[in-house]
Amino acid sequence: MFQSLVLAGLFSALSLAKTVTYDFNIGWVSAAPDGVSRPVIGINGQWPIPTIEADEGDTIVVKATNNLGNQTTSLHFHGMYQVGTAPYDGPVGVTQCPIAPGGSFTYTFQANPAGTHWYHSHDAGQYADGLRGKMVIHDQAWESSLKVDKQIYLSMGDWYHEQIPYLLRDDYMNVNNRDGHIPIPNSFLFNESTKALDFDFEPNKRYLLRIVSLSALTCGFFHIDGQTLSVVAVDGIPVKATDTDSINICAGQTYDVVVTGHNDTQQAPEYIVKMSTDMLTGPPPPLDRMTIIGRSRGGSFNFKRDSYPSSRSLDHNWSPNAVLDDFDLVPLDGLKLLTNPTNKVHFVANQTYFPGIGTRIAIGDEPFVTPKVPALFTALTTGEAAFQASTYGPGAVPQFLKKGEVVQIYMENPQPYPHPMHLHGHTFQVAGRGSGSWDGKDSSLHAVPMRRDNVVIPPHGYLVLRFVADNPGVWYFHCHIDFHLVGGMAALFIEAPDALQSEMVVPQSAKDICAATNSPSSGNCNGQAGAISAADASTECNNVYNDKSENFGAMYVQSS
Repeated sequence: MFQSLVLAGLFSALSLAKTVTYDFNIGWVSAAPDGVSRPVIGINGQWPIPTIEADEGDTIVVKATNNLGNQTTSLHFHGMYQVGTAPYDGPVGVTQCPIAPGGSFTYTFQANPAGTHWYHSHDAGQYADGLRGKMVIHDQAWESSLKVDKQIYLSMGDWYHEQIPYLLRDDYMNVNNRDGHIPIPNSFLFNESTKALDFDFEPNKRYLLRIVSLSALTCGFFHIDGQTLSVVAVDGIPVKATDTDSINICAGQTYDVVVTGHNDTQQAPEYIVKMSTDMLTGPPPPLDRMTIIGRSRGGSFNFKRDSYPSSRSLDHNWSPNAVLDDFDLVPLDGLKLLTNPTNKVHFVANQTYFPGIGTRIAIGDEPFVTPKVPALFTALTTGEAAFQASTYGPGAVPQFLKKGEVVQIYMENPQPYPHPMHLHGHTFQVAGRGSGSWDGKDSSLHAVPMRRDNVVIPPHGYLVLRFVADNPGVWYFHCHIDFHLVGGMAALFIEAPDALQSEMVVPQSAKDICAATNSPSSGNCNGQAGAISAADASTECNNVYNDKSENFGAMYVQSS
């Protein structure tokens, strides 16, 4: 996260900081973004859900009330560092218990860092049913430096007609899924619709496009014909402006792109948003369901289409000539490669069929399984036992970090599919990426690495990531393909539990939502005080071998 780099700017912002409050009633609404009506999860009776917006340094307060009736829920504010506010990070089983139907929970945190981000449910794959929206944290000085005339907020993402709990139970997590097949999306959406919007790009004016991928599985291409896309930030991290023809945005990633309106107002250049098929384990949807083509010209949004030229430059068979390689981006602050890592973590993507259970995917010794006790609460309430792996159980895949050390993640992916890997609580340097295996030498790493919080590991390839452990907490590291996350492709970083115990306690409001679902809010992985042996943890705590859940996503079953 490189907290020291932002302290000066934050200090200035705090002098003008305000509190921004949202009151969200989360419930079912009906929507048909691709023409097929289905129940979706909305907020305050509307879908798409609202955009969260604030200035860097503001305090954001979000009261989330669960009116779904049949499902639990949570909210994660993707990209927020949550310094000192780890209990409000949002992932169920990691930093909180789920919010039961009829219950509410208030998230309070600082708007940090600035940039284009998003928020979504972090409860058993639920966000793919619609609980996903944009979040923009403004850095006024940086935005002024871009000299843009207007900002436009955009999203892209895949879409399913079937609700996620049924896709998990009956398909992906089913015992008969022996090869890890992932359900194929029915369509691809742009600003939560298959209907193309039209851009108002006036001659010689500059526009900042803030683009978020809300996908649960697939990446998406974005291209404007005959137009240069100047990438100026990724995942909220400003970069040296880099021109490209097309970008590919994967699940959970964000890109900030500057475009300039053409001089010729008679032109109406087309743009295209198209699902990438790299992540698919089966045949793609029809081309017209995975492609959106619209126009960009002077005038206004949704200007009269009879003013368009009759010729078309793009069609559904389009494929990009050149796509930005984000590994080549250079952060605007020029931070050099972190050297001499003292904690080296090695992960390997490993998909395995477990007889009688189904296909699961891991990056550590076992697939991740949601703990009985939120792991953050275990770290806060078990004293010296918080430094022992068995305290969290094998299903938590715990990795321990000391405060202030340089951490290196070396991850290998022997699979034929890429994975977008996301880290909570930090951004990381993408020091190395390539095919095969890393040679282990710093000389082969990037001297001034790109930073972000979500990066794609290539098929049959590797990643080398580095960051400073400067944010005590319990932080998720996981694949942002939500099916893979539910299937176990995750681990937890238990960061400086000694410092954590001296800085915070489990909030009473967090204990209350645990009580509402009859879930423990303290103790080891079995909800008991103090330590637990590795042998007992392997039988008494949640793991792939004793997971008794019905793999029914966030569906709520009242326990006795």
